[in-house]
Amino acid sequence: MDKIKEHKDLLEVAEHFFADGKLMQAISYATASLDLTISVAKGTVLELKHDESSSLEAFDGVVVQDEFGKQKVNFQVSQELQKMQEILLCYALKIDYEKYFRYRTWVGYAVITGENTPDKKVKLSLELNNIEQDQARTALDYCQQLVQQIESKIEQFKTSFS
Repeated sequence: MDKIKEHKDLLEVAEHFFADGKLMQAISYATASLDLTISVAKGTVLELKHDESSSLEAFDGVVVQDEFGKQKVNFQVSQELQKMQEILLCYALKIDYEKYFRYRTWVGYAVITGENTPDKKVKLSLELNNIEQDQARTALDYCQQLVQQIESKIEQFKTSFS
């Protein structure tokens, strides 16, 4: 569970951004923490290994064959499979998936860009506009609670199968 420290660091940075009134950055960092926690959970609970080099920009599709026998990459199938994995994960971790997907529809996913400057290290896949302080606080609280819940469930899974 080495990555959990990184998740907690991202949550701390999110709180600092929130305190400074940088609401977009706060939501971005909190969502990045949630995304990293979800990737650890997928590897632990669903035994799906996260590709460290992947990002939304470099997302691989599933190769399918069309009616003429020609193979092509289908990103829609990949996205549907990813959504199914998330639904299974929500079920396994007893996460309210309706609330989870409502959050995802509003915020999207976070991409760790590799930039060294804190304002550019994490960005969201969706563009959020006119964020108010109470919305940002709700997002931070949701991510913090969900990260803690997932960490607890991961520990239960690990001890159950050890």
